[in-house]
Amino acid sequence: MKITTRIISGYGLLIAVLVGLAVYQVITIKRMQSLNQTLRDINFQNALAGLEAIRDRDLIAEFTSKSVELADEDYLSQLKQYQNDYEICLMKLMGNTVSGEERSAVKRLARLWDSYKANFRTLQRDLPRAGAALPKSLRDDLENLGIQTDSVFHSSLRSVSAEIEKSRITSETAALILWSSALVALVISILVSFFIYRSISNPLARLTEGTRAIAEGKFYYRLDTSRNDEFSQLAKDFNTMTRRLNELDELKKDFVSHVSHELKAPLASMRETIQLMLEQIPGPLTDKQKRLLELNLHSEYRLTSMISNLLDLSRIEAGVIEYELKRQNLMPLVQNAIAEIEVQANERQIQIQAAFPKEPLFVECDSGRIMQVIVNLVANAVKFSPRRGTVRVIVESTQNVPETMPASWRTLIANSGKAETFGLVTVVDSGPGIPDTEKEKIFQKFHQVKQNKKMAGQGVGLGLAISRTIVEAHRGAIWVEDNPGGGCRFKLFLQPGKVWENEASLQASGLA
Repeated sequence: MKITTRIISGYGLLIAVLVGLAVYQVITIKRMQSLNQTLRDINFQNALAGLEAIRDRDLIAEFTSKSVELADEDYLSQLKQYQNDYEICLMKLMGNTVSGEERSAVKRLARLWDSYKANFRTLQRDLPRAGAALPKSLRDDLENLGIQTDSVFHSSLRSVSAEIEKSRITSETAALILWSSALVALVISILVSFFIYRSISNPLARLTEGTRAIAEGKFYYRLDTSRNDEFSQLAKDFNTMTRRLNELDELKKDFVSHVSHELKAPLASMRETIQLMLEQIPGPLTDKQKRLLELNLHSEYRLTSMISNLLDLSRIEAGVIEYELKRQNLMPLVQNAIAEIEVQANERQIQIQAAFPKEPLFVECDSGRIMQVIVNLVANAVKFSPRRGTVRVIVESTQNVPETMPASWRTLIANSGKAETFGLVTVVDSGPGIPDTEKEKIFQKFHQVKQNKKMAGQGVGLGLAISRTIVEAHRGAIWVEDNPGGGCRFKLFLQPGKVWENEASLQASGLA
């Protein structure tokens, strides 16, 4: 199912619940309005008519007795007025009855009223001039009429109470349904949001991981294409892109490796020819000719170094470099590295000062590769230091990881917590320094710090990248810091050398 279909389906369900809730609320509100209308217009009028009927009934009973017993025309005329008022109330009650109980009570009251009127008309025809006693039949009619009028009034009150109770139940039911629907809508919205989040976040996380892998040069990375949504097509396009990038990267590596290898032979021939000419074997040279040949020889050395770095980079990226890690004394490696740079330092009149510990410092390393790293660090220090400057190389042992080591390296250092002696080489120069934003980038391939002007012999930016790869293979660390006196401090941190059992037994026996 597509992501858009999931979103539309999920939120369509939520909208349907909310619309249903809204429709129910509208119906409930109309029902409440109808109940209120009934209470206001019918039940209240019935109750009021019932009260008026009770009042008129009492007056009818009183003036019926007076008009019969006293035979007074004034009482008789007032009695007729009260009878008319009672009939009006009775008509109201008959027209506004709602419940069956009220309807039965009002009908019974109407029959009693008809009986009263018939008996009263009969009595009125036979009424003597002088006063007479009220007949028993009429008294019974008045008594029954009073009882039934009260019954009608109480029926109206019960009808009002029933309507009020119905209104209360309706409002409570509406509130319950409202809260239940709100809870259901909340649960649906959470579930819909969760499933949509899962549908989007997981492939996005894999896409982010793949993008990061491609940025790191891992062109073999592939995304899962088994889904049936938009992300599946995106994953297919991503895999096509990575496959093509991998093909281009392989072509580039093959080209660089092939060209670099093919250039080494003619360069070696050129170097031998220049050296023969400088030794004046073919014939004597003038000072100017000798100077030009020396410049050509230095250019050949630089070009050979660049090609060597390119070859190393190709082998590193191909994963064919093997390291022979052994327990090595670090001090001779540093001394040999400094010796390789002495000629270059003397040409720039730069003094290299070295400081070593009194005791041998053993580390676990491939001597050739670690010498390559140290040579690169010292050569860079000499290259970027001003003429007649000083480069200091400090070798020391430490039992703790330096506090200035970046966090990215700390996670790679395997520290068992034992009291082990690590090796630390610090190369200090007095050059222009490196901005903080560039301190991590200089260890990337082909990255160069942009100074105010291009420096002669600055290189192509591969030495530190190769050094970092070598140090990572040694489970060590390499980073750069600011030198308080100006320039930089490059630090090389190496794992302690392990004493193997046979070597430890030889040392214990004094034979080593």
